[in-house]
Amino acid sequence: MAKQKGATPGQIDGLTDYERGPFSEREKLGFRCADRLHRSPYEIDDEFYASLRTVFSEPEIIELVATSAAWEFLTRFVDALRIPTTPLSETRTTKGSAAKVEKVDF
Repeated sequence: MAKQKGATPGQIDGLTDYERGPFSEREKLGFRCADRLHRSPYEIDDEFYASLRTVFSEPEIIELVATSAAWEFLTRFVDALRIPTTPLSETRTTKGSAAKVEKVDF
């Protein structure tokens, strides 16, 4: 999905260690926010929130936290309900190129 959204191969490879990856300081701060939220919402303390405010607007902080929280919710929801995450298995055309997806029958 990252590649489809324009991420470079270096950025994709750098996700495992984003602090050393080819990301701006602003992007790294966003990753740190997601990591902190993943560990505990209490890690978004006043000091860290103040650091977010130095580079992000209030609406951007809300979007960053909401997006991170939504992914946290989704993985917990899927795992708790044991929803299979096997990709679909048919080929479809997206923006002029074929994309392979696997079909799941419930």
